[in-house]
Amino acid sequence: MNRILLLLILCLCCGQARAQYVTNLTLLKNQFLTGEPVVAVVSVTNRSGADVVVGGHGARDWLQFEITQSTGQRLSPVTIGSEEPITMKAGGTTKHTVEISGGYSTANLGSFTVIANVLHPLSGQFFMSNPERMTITDSKPNMFDQPFGVPEGFPGAGRQRRYQVILFRELDDLQLYCRLTDDRSNAYIATFLLGPAMMAVQPQISIDVHNKLHVLFLAQPHVFCHAVVNPDGKIHKRTYYKDPEGNRPEMVMTNSGATVTGGEIFDPSAPPPKKKVLRKASERPKTDMDAVPKKK
Repeated sequence: MNRILLLLILCLCCGQARAQYVTNLTLLKNQFLTGEPVVAVVSVTNRSGADVVVGGHGARDWLQFEITQSTGQRLSPVTIGSEEPITMKAGGTTKHTVEISGGYSTANLGSFTVIANVLHPLSGQFFMSNPERMTITDSKPNMFDQPFGVPEGFPGAGRQRRYQVILFRELDDLQLYCRLTDDRSNAYIATFLLGPAMMAVQPQISIDVHNKLHVLFLAQPHVFCHAVVNPDGKIHKRTYYKDPEGNRPEMVMTNSGATVTGGEIFDPSAPPPKKKVLRKASERPKTDMDAVPKKK
């Protein structure tokens, strides 16, 4: 009888533990190039019945990613913390966008399963999310591949590196990537997406006098993107241009860098202009013709 009672208590405790969080994992995409950061969105619904605080200076890492290859081999887990405390309100849902990096990188090719585990500090247990699949592949630089020296003011000044631009097909879309590599070891320093590309117009790619990379490409019909990459492998800026008929944007290299001639500056995040609404005849302002008496 005591054994049955003990089993019932254990089952109740396990049920309560499993009910602390409802956790969901989403990857922003499922196909990645070698060295590209993996960005995940973890949503946590707190079902513990009390507010939960995770993170904070010196606190235990509260988020852990388990990554398993299709062969069954587990990679080293990636743990993530936060300097600022995060409060998960009882019954509330919080979303956290994080980059899976550190102990893991997309240097390994193949298919993987990713699971997020979220810490419940009071019990000391981690609670598991749904699994998400991702594929890591590679591609040679098929658009641009040139060496440059890292100028003063950037990490690794004086070292020899290479800018590489890759046109990569993801399902039915073409994506333009930039990769920064060490010219001596061929190690990947950074791989990141410049944006979707349309090959109706050939991209213009060049390195300026400050050893920054400039790429002007057609991102969508009649919209061009001018991306500037710093020698440390970080995006300096992105500027978008509309392509009015007969005035296509063109990139021109100058003594101070590069400039784009033609086209019109375009903000893709701006709301579309409101359409003009035709007023009813009764709402239109009166004219002199309205004062003329109508014939019976």
